[in-house]
Amino acid sequence: MLRYSFIICLFCCLGQLSAIPFSEDMPLIDNEKAQIYIEKYKHIAIYEMDRSGVPASIKMAQGLLESGAGESSLATKANNHFGIKCGGDVWTGDTYYLWDDDVVKSCFRVYTNPEESFVAHTDFLLNPKKEFRYGFLFKLKKTDYKAWAKGLQSAGYATAKTYSKNLIALIERYELYKLDLLTSETIVVSDEELEKVFPSVAPKPVIEKEDTTAEVVVVPDPFRHTTDSVTIQLTKTVFAINGLKAVYVQPKDDLKAIATRYKSKVGKLKRFNELKKREIRTGQYIFLDKKKNNYTGNVKIHIVRQHEELYDIAQQYGIRLKKLQKLNKVYKQRQPATGTKIFLK
Repeated sequence: MLRYSFIICLFCCLGQLSAIPFSEDMPLIDNEKAQIYIEKYKHIAIYEMDRSGVPASIKMAQGLLESGAGESSLATKANNHFGIKCGGDVWTGDTYYLWDDDVVKSCFRVYTNPEESFVAHTDFLLNPKKEFRYGFLFKLKKTDYKAWAKGLQSAGYATAKTYSKNLIALIERYELYKLDLLTSETIVVSDEELEKVFPSVAPKPVIEKEDTTAEVVVVPDPFRHTTDSVTIQLTKTVFAINGLKAVYVQPKDDLKAIATRYKSKVGKLKRFNELKKREIRTGQYIFLDKKKNNYTGNVKIHIVRQHEELYDIAQQYGIRLKKLQKLNKVYKQRQPATGTKIFLK
């Protein structure tokens, strides 16, 4: 099994779209399955873009199109998501025979896992013996997905006359071009651009009663380990996060002051908020109830921002840290990197 450490995760895809074909020769792709497919394999597409220069948007669109969002028999039975054939005596691994455009069944390669297929797709385009056919593509900008799509068609990658049109349609429907701005090593866009790609989805406090005495303060971001400042209106009214009662930490507050103000106990606040040796910060949420095992709102994932730790995310959504670690086991012993997808349920 290929193992990679990636720090990036895809934006939330567009809203519900009807599952319609883009052209007559394009297989019907279910919108929900397409979104799941993108979430599942975008990391390897970005890694391979770093390695080779093949745009992640192009690789994802080709994978979606060639495999029917991972639903084709070739993808499910052979882990072959790009229709790569055996190639005579070149391939020595397992094989899978399937009817395609030929008058006899064609021989296709069988891969151990889908990720292997994504790597093989890159190697296929990089093959020195095929440089005369695909070499010109690598002189194009990796962000010029339209030129890549048209180039693949002109090079004879597929026989369909609308192949490039379908690739471009997929890229634009699911905004896959955003992947081309990213890298498996670091985020190469500014914080403002990053916010456009990964809009903040952290829940906002539900305050039933307006507090006209609430103080407006500029403080270091209470949910990130950074000196970046944020402006917060620090109401003293109890509000709701994930269906739980919560309050803001006020300037100069300590747990004793908070416990006294809201008629609780310091020990309970420590336990409910998993504080232990952690220090509280102005503007942070303090829960007056025990946090839940997952997030009950509509949001399913959180994209890690710079300088954000798993505890910060748990506190934003009202989830117990151990439960969040259980949902994201790979981060039980280490902190997730910027751009990582964190499951909330």
